[in-house]
Amino acid sequence: MTPLLAVYGTLRRGYRNWPLIAAASTLVDTGTLPGRLLHISSPMRRYPYPGYVPSDPPGDAGGTPRVVVELVSIDDAALWPRLDALERYDPSDVAGSEYVRVEAVAASVTGRAVRCWTYRYQGPADGYDEVPDGDWAALYRPGVGGH
Repeated sequence: MTPLLAVYGTLRRGYRNWPLIAAASTLVDTGTLPGRLLHISSPMRRYPYPGYVPSDPPGDAGGTPRVVVELVSIDDAALWPRLDALERYDPSDVAGSEYVRVEAVAASVTGRAVRCWTYRYQGPADGYDEVPDGDWAALYRPGVGGH
């Protein structure tokens, strides 16, 4: 399994859940994933969070919306179950999971294709706004409001 994870919201550096991975990961690169980001506010959580919805099918380089990501190497495999729990992903109950860990190909800022994991939102999309430019930082600055 590749140790790279594309993070796009509260797991990015300086955001609410960054401390969960800070000591057991290394920032490798930044880039984008094809798709869009939803701004989710749910009674399941005390704070708003983003949901990544990939493009279907992953599209062309010019017209497909992109989501801004940080690519981090997960240096301790014991971190994966904690990440799955945070994302409400249960490998034994994929259909009942809010997110699913999926393989993806990110485009790094240098233009190379990078194989990685990311968490795809599979909850309801109706009623949620899209995050401007697919960048969680467009809504919240790191460390502001705990997001």
